[in-house]
Amino acid sequence: MITFTIDDKKVRAKEGTTVFKVALENGIEIPHLCFHKDMEPYGGCRLCMVEITENGSTRLHPSCAFPVKKNIVVKTDTERLRKGRKIIAELLLARCPDVDSVINLAESLGVKEARFKKMDSDCVLCGQCVRVCRNVAQVGAIDFINRGKNRYVGTPFGLPSDDCIGCGSCHYVCPTGSMNMEYDNVLRWRNLPGTLRKCRYMRMGFIPHKMCPNNYRCWNCELDQRMEDLAKTHPIFILKHAREEEKETIGHFEIRFDRFYHEGHVWMKRLNGLMRLGIDDFARQIIGWVDDMRLPSVGTTFGPGDTLFEIFGNGKKIQFYTSIAGSIVHINPDILDNPKLASMAPYERGWILTIEPLDILRISKELLSGRSAKEWLKHEFNEFHDLVRQETETDLPPEKPIPKGFAKTVADDTWKKIHKSFFITKRKKKKIKLHRIEDIQ
Repeated sequence: MITFTIDDKKVRAKEGTTVFKVALENGIEIPHLCFHKDMEPYGGCRLCMVEITENGSTRLHPSCAFPVKKNIVVKTDTERLRKGRKIIAELLLARCPDVDSVINLAESLGVKEARFKKMDSDCVLCGQCVRVCRNVAQVGAIDFINRGKNRYVGTPFGLPSDDCIGCGSCHYVCPTGSMNMEYDNVLRWRNLPGTLRKCRYMRMGFIPHKMCPNNYRCWNCELDQRMEDLAKTHPIFILKHAREEEKETIGHFEIRFDRFYHEGHVWMKRLNGLMRLGIDDFARQIIGWVDDMRLPSVGTTFGPGDTLFEIFGNGKKIQFYTSIAGSIVHINPDILDNPKLASMAPYERGWILTIEPLDILRISKELLSGRSAKEWLKHEFNEFHDLVRQETETDLPPEKPIPKGFAKTVADDTWKKIHKSFFITKRKKKKIKLHRIEDIQ
């Protein structure tokens, strides 16, 4: 538990909890649009921005994605914030002038009319549907297309998606009701032969085999009603929580069985032809708090053995290489705002890059997963403790996590041996230009 100040009130909160959640728990309402309690924070709408003062410096941060820190001072309702929220509300109102949820949100912020040119849209581009399809349903049937004012959510090439499982989660989380992809696919499925008329709960992974006997009229289906009554939310979120339990601890290092790993202690997760990656729990515990990073720019191409990124913490550096070939397509915006997320949630909000590999099927076979990943991490655990014992003549408790200040106490020569033994396991082939976070921003 840590103590900090929010709106002149001293509060205590669990380390890693977001400012937004603490505010809600203390009865402080912060305007928001793209937040959903069962999904990772996105920080896209910028309505939940707050002023955070840390070490004498005040900056704006999205409260939904900023973890609380000791002794910070948070302001949720200043003149600067009110002006910014009004401008955002005007832009939303200009984009969706006839959407009730947008009108009500704007009026709550004191905006009744937009000064900007009006559009005829019912989508506020909050990204809820894209994220629930990609990260919760783990399908990725829809995504953002185009840029700027021409941006919209759709399927590749505007064609009906064969990846869609008809779960309806995109419609469930949509704040404006503009997403109707579930219904569009149901119309197609009604023309399928009997052996292909799979129940959507079979498509979601709840049951191994069931054909739809109700011509996809899910609102009149006993199974569908019972699942909704059981979940108290969209059933897809039950699967999300179940997947989060697919993890194990090897010694004191956490491993996730829905990820791939390579020997340089980087995890990878497949996302509709792309791979998201970050540091694993082994790297997180050894470096302690991540203070800064050096990352490649979007569009950078790389091959096996190339340096991928560097992290800094406790006066030490870890260099990570890649075992695959591909290119950078996205950098986690939350990491740019707060590198410490890699320490707090390395497998969730602290992911670092998304890459497009040249051959995702071959790569998936070559990386470590399941039993092979467990055996590898068990070996790394034993090797690490043996090396520390030999170099420092002290024993780290094998049943407890590594102290967060461990890297700071290790001599430079010992750190070089740790770095060489566990992170630089292949010869670097090409020096990729890396940039500090402030340069990327």
